[in-house]
Amino acid sequence: MLNEVTSAPPSPPDARTLRVAFSRHLAATGLLEGATALVAACSGGSDSTALVVLLAAEARRSGLPLVAFHVDHQLRGVEGHRDARAAADLAASVGLSFVFRSFPVRDLRDPGESLESAARRVRYESLLALGRDLGAGTLLATGHTLDDQAETVLLNLERRLGRSRGGIRARRADGVVRPLLPFRRGELRAFLAAEGIPWREDASNLDERFARNRVRHGVLPALETRWPGATERLARAAEALTGRLDRLDARIEETLAAAGIPLEGPWPRALLADLGAEAAGRLLVRAAG
Repeated sequence: MLNEVTSAPPSPPDARTLRVAFSRHLAATGLLEGATALVAACSGGSDSTALVVLLAAEARRSGLPLVAFHVDHQLRGVEGHRDARAAADLAASVGLSFVFRSFPVRDLRDPGESLESAARRVRYESLLALGRDLGAGTLLATGHTLDDQAETVLLNLERRLGRSRGGIRARRADGVVRPLLPFRRGELRAFLAAEGIPWREDASNLDERFARNRVRHGVLPALETRWPGATERLARAAEALTGRLDRLDARIEETLAAAGIPLEGPWPRALLADLGAEAAGRLLVRAAG
């Protein structure tokens, strides 16, 4: 049945192991450092459900205010209402405040924008708006996993990686954080099963008209069959590339600021020479948009 509440297969690992790993990850990275409040984006799916449950425990220990946030894109009728109800029930079960927003995404698409892209844009715009309402120091957590990182690598290759900002960042300048990036989707589902916590399955996640679903259900499994561990290696490569791009961007911005030159140029030949071939190439890519 479409969108049934689902549980993972039997024989999950010890749930406490993942809770400990999650706490250690936050402590080691300082990912939530400086936060005065947290918002956890919750679609009702397995990744965001695990995010809410794990962050709720961390928030109780630290005394950090945490809010669960759900957006209905008005695309799936009654199933969308059931997702919202499940997200609200989850928030209540772990003692969190719940914020709900609903938007007619079909009517909010920009010309030429896909429905998938419009839904993502509206979701992030509303998440950032809530963060502003809650005040400076609010961090906005999403449930992106190691699997999402690997998928993004492959999607970026198709979309010409040189024009991108790299992979998924653990923490963005606008306050969005991804606490689950080191974790696999399968281990999160096993954790939820061990805790007896259900989640919702969105049938659109199986629709291979969407590029990410083709990568998720076709390309990555094929790579794993041929080269076991390919998903983790792709994710680690994305992390390394993202760090390298960030360092190049910092060097570019520092050099341009010191020279009083905008990103768009014009750039003196001496400045490009000082940057070096790799940073100069990155500058040209960024300026090209």
